[in-house]
Amino acid sequence: MTDTANDVPKLLELLRALEVPDAKPRVFRTLLRRRRPLPRPVVGLVGAGAGSALLVEIYRWLGESGGRRATPRARVDLQAPDLPPDALTPDPNATGEEIQGHCLPIVHRLVEGFSTDDTAMGPIKFPRYRTADWLTRQRVTSDETEATVELRSRLPRLLRSGSPTDRSDTAEGVSGDTISRLVFGVLALWPVLRLWLWISGRIPGMSKVTRWFMRQRYLAPELSDSFLGFATRLTASRRSDEDQEQVAKLLVHAFLEDMRDAYRKRLWRPSSWRRTAYPVALLSGVDEHGAGRQLIQWINNIRNETGHFDPLVVLACLDYDPAPPAEPDEPDDAPGRAPQLARIGDLQHLDTLESLVDRPYSGQQPDPLQRWLRDIDNMRTNRSEDAWFLPLRVRLPDPLDGRVRDPSLAHLAVPPSPPLAARKWFVAMCVLIPIGLLVAAALVYIPPLRGAPCAHWPWTPGISVQQRDGECVGYSDNADQVFTDDPELTAMQREVFRLNVAAADARRDNPRRPLITLIYFSGLSYVDTNVRYPHAQVEELAGLAVQQRRALLASDESEPLLRVVVANGGSDMRHATWVVDHQLRGLLSDEPGILGVVGMDRSNAETRRAIGRLGELGVPVVATTLSADGLEKSSPLYFQAAPSNTTQAKLIADYVQGARHPAGAPRAGQPRYNQVVIYHPKADGDIYVETLVEDLRGELERRGVLYRRMEWTEQQELNRFPAPCETTDFDRGALLFFAGRNDDFATFAKSVSRGCLTGESPAILGNDTVTRLITDQKAMAALPANLSVRYVAKAAPVMLGGAECVRGNGELGDEPVAFDYQQLCAELAVLIDDLRAYPQMADYQPSWPGDRTGLAYDVVGLFLRAVRTGPQHTDGSINRTAVAMQLRETDYRGVTGTLGFTTSRIADGSSIAVLVTAGVGQPGPQQCLVMSPRPAEGDGCPSGTKSASEDWSPPRR
Repeated sequence: MTDTANDVPKLLELLRALEVPDAKPRVFRTLLRRRRPLPRPVVGLVGAGAGSALLVEIYRWLGESGGRRATPRARVDLQAPDLPPDALTPDPNATGEEIQGHCLPIVHRLVEGFSTDDTAMGPIKFPRYRTADWLTRQRVTSDETEATVELRSRLPRLLRSGSPTDRSDTAEGVSGDTISRLVFGVLALWPVLRLWLWISGRIPGMSKVTRWFMRQRYLAPELSDSFLGFATRLTASRRSDEDQEQVAKLLVHAFLEDMRDAYRKRLWRPSSWRRTAYPVALLSGVDEHGAGRQLIQWINNIRNETGHFDPLVVLACLDYDPAPPAEPDEPDDAPGRAPQLARIGDLQHLDTLESLVDRPYSGQQPDPLQRWLRDIDNMRTNRSEDAWFLPLRVRLPDPLDGRVRDPSLAHLAVPPSPPLAARKWFVAMCVLIPIGLLVAAALVYIPPLRGAPCAHWPWTPGISVQQRDGECVGYSDNADQVFTDDPELTAMQREVFRLNVAAADARRDNPRRPLITLIYFSGLSYVDTNVRYPHAQVEELAGLAVQQRRALLASDESEPLLRVVVANGGSDMRHATWVVDHQLRGLLSDEPGILGVVGMDRSNAETRRAIGRLGELGVPVVATTLSADGLEKSSPLYFQAAPSNTTQAKLIADYVQGARHPAGAPRAGQPRYNQVVIYHPKADGDIYVETLVEDLRGELERRGVLYRRMEWTEQQELNRFPAPCETTDFDRGALLFFAGRNDDFATFAKSVSRGCLTGESPAILGNDTVTRLITDQKAMAALPANLSVRYVAKAAPVMLGGAECVRGNGELGDEPVAFDYQQLCAELAVLIDDLRAYPQMADYQPSWPGDRTGLAYDVVGLFLRAVRTGPQHTDGSINRTAVAMQLRETDYRGVTGTLGFTTSRIADGSSIAVLVTAGVGQPGPQQCLVMSPRPAEGDGCPSGTKSASEDWSPPRR
């Protein structure tokens, strides 16, 4: 051959036309065309010197594209000495469970070549071929009845090897490699289930390989009852009765089907769209009667028989001349010449590079591809033995070095870029962006995902919270949700929740014991840190916790256990009605064991509305410290454990009229006060302040006591009031009565004591809200040192228990106390010790018990007595209405006095007193000045608790 003869460019152009299905791949255009692709012809190159050297150069040319993309390719030298012959007939002398050789070594080497991944398209998996190849190499030694059992026992080895199912069985047919790894990573934990799913052929995604074997046409799989039966027929020891031709076609068909599956376009499988070049098989040294020619024949026959598309491109160098060249005037049907091989095409006449699918037939003779396209439908219909065989004569230069890898031809080796939607970065963005948006949306709309403090999962039992105006409101019965970040209040809530768990355990051990639930409803959060004062709620929860402990100590089945649900109505109970309507309503409906609501933090309009809503739901409400007049009109099921403001006003008026200078003083026995100055805010909607001021004003007018009022709108105005010690007409007989809220008291006390010398401060009397400060040493630090403060105290006997009570000793001056009082102090001391184990609570030690602790203790005791004495249903449940009726039947004598609701739903008979501190910041005991109810001729103070700073005698009416 002369140097000038060079068909290499035309050959590479032909290869480009065969391997590239679409020069500009587009997703939607491909889907809309729905055109059935045509398999590529098997190109046989005829010509001297067209041996392995040419294919080696082409193989390198396909892989040296200069970019990441390259054409999938595999090369097999059929003349190589290490290539074993076909072994369709099993070796009768083989031993062991598995034969090492393969039935079709050429196909196996092609599989190994195409399985490599240096193309940026991903390796081609061959699950069907590898399964068939593995089966043909198995030797089953059991008899026919046990052969399937023996083969089944070996199949886990196949699955563990990762060949058929590790990546392709599910991923290629369902949704890609990533999901495949995930699915089979999980299934690997259950190998028995995995094996059953794979063998059964019943699950389309899981059993795709076995389903294909039982539905393909070769070896008549319908003659076998199951895949295992069919697989046994393929084994080396059972294959002797099968047609070797059929076995070979099954292997080749599996090989082609795996490639067909890899190139099948699916919207949900972007990796398939990245395959922009068909796989190219390069076979050198194909002789007329060798294994290579036989493989080409099987590919031809399978395409004719199945009619299926496969993307394989075969370029074979023939060592024989399939037909002599046609004479110019010789017809195609010349005698002795097969029509499809009447001519060997000439590459010199190939002058187009368009896609085979889009190439129109021009009617001219020279182009061999157009001629083949014209005849292929007829040849495949007639199942021609060489329908898919296209012989081409190639003329090559000598020597060949460098001609194939000519830089001017390098662009032909680069596969087209995949569609934008199939590129890895685009797919990653399409996945990551929605995931990112979903995650962002989830973090916004599902607060538990971001660890928000006010959040809970819908399935979390015992919790319902929501953020409203910067506050976390709702309810909780367990430590997964606590309200506020104050260490003391947090610790007390956690202790109550711990006791809830203990009560549930005790009920589980003794199912006959009744378990009742009370809702503690209060304002546990604060919007304004200036009014932040959680100590009052700590005291009330302490009273509830003591009752929980007492119930747990009892073991008799008639003693009810107590569970407490903590509900937060927000700062000043501003969200109380919303919490009732949207959260507590459902809880009360779902849990009939909830007998009532206790607490109710503030006497204001919002609290009154919440009481009315609870009454509409048929729920008894027993307020611990509310005292505003008229709250009982909100609901017929409302009860009040503290005396009303009317009773407090009478007590203050009695104190003012009966206070005397003590014995030994210059004015001993003379009245202590001649007028009252009432300091109060202009309260809009604060019915506590409004009713207290009006009640006191009316009481003082009725008794003829002089008074005047000082009002403020903002706390800063208190600093502008004239300080008595700084005025020339300072009247020491004036009692300065504070009728506001506790958050204003410190400013008030500093304002009125400004400029005073030691022992010359004016007489100050605070209303019952001041007890929030008195029992808290931290809050008292804001007051002037050694300031003597008188204040109204509910549950006075508890406060008068002093430091001895919090140490566990129930003492009340010189008077004997009830057993219930002793139990309160004993359990309160143990509770304080337990609270020290919580974070930031190591130094926790209250100076004396708070009034709210005693009131909460008695309110719970009131419910527990109603359960003990009241009727119960046969299933142990208790009716809320029946409990409300029990509350009104008899009086309850508690540690704070007598709670009587027989004539009124306001316990005006409960204790209330005027107490005095020896000095702010001093740990000394609180002392009594006057207490109600009292005998006609006494001050009502328990013996041993009377203050020596003043005397008091009953006023004349």
